[in-house]
Amino acid sequence: MKNASFHSQNTKKRLLILVVLVIEAAAAVLIALRAAPAFQGSMVKNPDEFRLDIRRMNGTDSHVLTLKTSDTLRVHFKTDSGRMKLEILAPDGSSLYSGNSDGTNGSDFELNLPADGDYQINVTGERASGELLVQAVR
Repeated sequence: MKNASFHSQNTKKRLLILVVLVIEAAAAVLIALRAAPAFQGSMVKNPDEFRLDIRRMNGTDSHVLTLKTSDTLRVHFKTDSGRMKLEILAPDGSSLYSGNSDGTNGSDFELNLPADGDYQINVTGERASGELLVQAVR
């Protein structure tokens, strides 16, 4: 009887150690995933353009361009993988453009501006790769 009780306790200890190791491994994986950068690629933010060459994007990035009604915004927006959404807000907060790239040919278009002021450009990616260029034509 003593021998069976010893084996039972030994098995329980081994099982407990195994469970602890699995939990620690899962926690390490989750920490590594959370530590992964939200953006990988190249980025240019200046007074005339917002350019992203995206190798990997998870999250949202923004830039503000100060523009006049005489300016035009030239936009190139393409998703190679994952999902990306582009939103351009006028100075009053209304949406000048909101859409998703279809992932095949991309989108190329120009926008006329309704007012002088600050235009906010928001790009959201979910496991995305692709390209964005929003450029002021003055």
